[in-house]
Amino acid sequence: MAEPRTIFAYDFGISNIGLAIGQEVTNTAQTFITLKAKDGIPSWIELDKLVSEWSPALFVVGNPLNMDGSRSEMQDLSDDFSKKIKNRYGINVEKADERLSTKEALSRIKDEENLSLNADIHSLSAQIILESWFQEKS
Repeated sequence: MAEPRTIFAYDFGISNIGLAIGQEVTNTAQTFITLKAKDGIPSWIELDKLVSEWSPALFVVGNPLNMDGSRSEMQDLSDDFSKKIKNRYGINVEKADERLSTKEALSRIKDEENLSLNADIHSLSAQIILESWFQEKS
């Protein structure tokens, strides 16, 4: 059987990219950090450090579909980001449906008992994306 992997999940955005981290031992995810971005490009130096420190084996990027399942305007940008991180780090990228992840994140933020004080909407959305990806895989 393959070794359990550490996974980074991204909630892609033009100004902010939420990042969550998870692992396959318990199929759990947690909020991690929000990277500031300019036109969808993160600080590569900051992301390089995180990838080097945590050695993720897989990236999961939210797939910004329209509610009806059709392609959204953000998908081209998200796909471009996915290609860039795959090429930069040599780590495979899988896409995960992110519909309603922001709505779920806002709901969780309102219920502060379930939320770390350091969490924000972007990293929390990334956590929800990764949790959904784990559910789809099981």
